[in-house]
Amino acid sequence: MIVEKLKLKNFRNYEEQEIEFDKRINIIYGNNAQGKTNILEAIYLFSLGKSNRTSKDVEMIKFGEEKGELSIDFFSKERNLSGQIFLEKGKRKKIFLNDIPVKKNSELAGTLNVVFFGPEYLSLIKEGPKKRRKNLDVMICQLSPLYLSAVSEFKKLNEQKSFLLKDERPDKTLLEVLNEKILSLSIYISKMRYEYIKKIEKIAKEIQLEISAGEEILSMSYISNRIRIDEKNVDNLSVLSEKRMVELNGREMKMRECIFGPHRDDIEFFINGNELKSFGSQGQQKTAVLVQKIAEIELFFEETGEYPVLLLDDIMSELDTKRQEFVINKIKKGQIFITSTDSEKFESLKAGKFLKIEKGRLLECTSI
Repeated sequence: MIVEKLKLKNFRNYEEQEIEFDKRINIIYGNNAQGKTNILEAIYLFSLGKSNRTSKDVEMIKFGEEKGELSIDFFSKERNLSGQIFLEKGKRKKIFLNDIPVKKNSELAGTLNVVFFGPEYLSLIKEGPKKRRKNLDVMICQLSPLYLSAVSEFKKLNEQKSFLLKDERPDKTLLEVLNEKILSLSIYISKMRYEYIKKIEKIAKEIQLEISAGEEILSMSYISNRIRIDEKNVDNLSVLSEKRMVELNGREMKMRECIFGPHRDDIEFFINGNELKSFGSQGQQKTAVLVQKIAEIELFFEETGEYPVLLLDDIMSELDTKRQEFVINKIKKGQIFITSTDSEKFESLKAGKFLKIEKGRLLECTSI
């Protein structure tokens, strides 16, 4: 997958800008708060139809303007494609793919696959489970439109149930209907997450052994409704989930909140059998996240036959020299976008394009 051209109009701090990219490496550099990350966000928008930075579309419209526009030309699945996104205050954004309206984000999923990696992801292991779930979901949603639909449907049902539980005397019949639908979706979502974690783990183990000179074995585990899922019980997940939902029913009624469901599930990381969150060093945690991200790239290729577009947002400044070199050496396939305040770090590159950004404008563009 290759992003060839991007046009921005009244998007973030860009008034109007057209940028053509190199098919391999694009170094987007400049001082902080100039608009480098906004370019990555614009590309990300065309992967799942939503921003990786905000849930409010209005925040992406340039300050003082009523409307914003984005368009993209890219190559995917052996064909040239184009996309447009129109933003307007007080209205839902409109998305078009080859001039055809995209009614649901699931219709867009898989068209332009991306892997995003920013400094905030380095704390993926030591922080709460919400970020770990989201990171996993973003990948699976791009690979499976059905999964994206299931996650969206679960969110709606969970919100309905949460609202219902706030009532002093909830409608039990309606609650039973919601629980039945939520159970079905929960089982599907948890199984999909477990399967993809195992796929990532298989690839990540080899990468972790390489970066640690054969000393560290990385493993991952999925916790669904406080049940650790493994190859012994995954086929019995339906029974286990239903039992767990019944067990939590009384607690939900008492606490007036939704406890059962994949919105509380978690992913655990281990090095040589020791849980990384509790016993791993900061360096080990960062490395494990880095390894997972590289594994995601390889998994996209295994699943689709194409490498995703890799978006690295100022990540190099957070890594030591050893890890910087490892990243550069491991991501030699596919198209890469790297934002940085220091272009000199990449002077050794033998191919690619340098794009200098200042105050929402492309000042210089140099091809190697």
